[in-house]
Amino acid sequence: MIVDDDPADAELVSKAIGRGRFPCVVDMAADGVEAMEKLRGPTPGAPRRLSPDLVLLDINMPKKNGLQVLSEIRSDPKLRHLPVVMLSTSSADQDVVTAYKSGAQGYVTKPMDLADLFSAIHAIEEYWFSTVRAPRC
Repeated sequence: MIVDDDPADAELVSKAIGRGRFPCVVDMAADGVEAMEKLRGPTPGAPRRLSPDLVLLDINMPKKNGLQVLSEIRSDPKLRHLPVVMLSTSSADQDVVTAYKSGAQGYVTKPMDLADLFSAIHAIEEYWFSTVRAPRC
């Protein structure tokens, strides 16, 4: 799942995933509110609509920012197992520290160069879908 308020960034990340070596179904959310609705369901207690293998989460978004989304994911017993990698244009040390303290499994600053962005996404995929073993929930 890609959570990013910039449609161009989200589309580039999706294209990078599509060109990777792992077949993935990509779902997108344009902000934190939409992401949580997709993860939890439209109303409290409703069945979850989505259980992604990995969440790529931007920090700076309207309505609900990525750190708020991360906090909600980590506080929800049904979602806390989800691996979350922050994928942001911010390289501020405080954002990195806060993300890790809040439970992010990784933090990647979006490269500005297209080839570097694709390489970064493929490295994330390689790590999460080939190297580590994730729980089956």
